[in-house]
Amino acid sequence: MPWRELEHPADIRLEIEAESLGDLVKECARAFYFFDLGFLPEESAQGLPGKISIDDGREGDLAGLLVAWMNELLYFLETAGRLFSPLVVEIDASSGRLVARGTWRAAPGPGGRVKAVTYGGLEFDPGPPLRLEVIMDV
Repeated sequence: MPWRELEHPADIRLEIEAESLGDLVKECARAFYFFDLGFLPEESAQGLPGKISIDDGREGDLAGLLVAWMNELLYFLETAGRLFSPLVVEIDASSGRLVARGTWRAAPGPGGRVKAVTYGGLEFDPGPPLRLEVIMDV
C-alpha cells in the first residue's frame, strides 16, 4: 500500500507516497476514505462524472493544498453522503489550485471517524517518491 499509519497518541498520523502529484492526490483520497469509513470503497463502482476544484490561494504550499483536498472530501462525505474517485488531476502548486475530474457515487455508509484533516505535524518531501505526512483528527 502506498500509505501507512504512523504512531500517534490520539489521532491518525499517515505517511502517503506516490511517484507523481496526480497519484499523490489519488492516494490521499484512498487513504482518507479507508480511515474515515473503516474500509476501502470499491473503485470500480459506477458513478456520475464530476469534478472538485480547490483554489486555496496558498501560493507554493503543496502540502496545504493536499490538506484542503482531503478536507473537501470530508465535507462532501458528511454533507451529501457522496464519495469522489479522482481519475484525472491537474495541479498548479504555484497558484494553489487543484482540479480533479472523476466520478461521484453514494457512500456505502456514513463516515464519521475523521473530524478534520489538520495542518499540525504536516510534512511534505518532494522525493522521489513524493511523501506527505498528515494528521487526521478523530
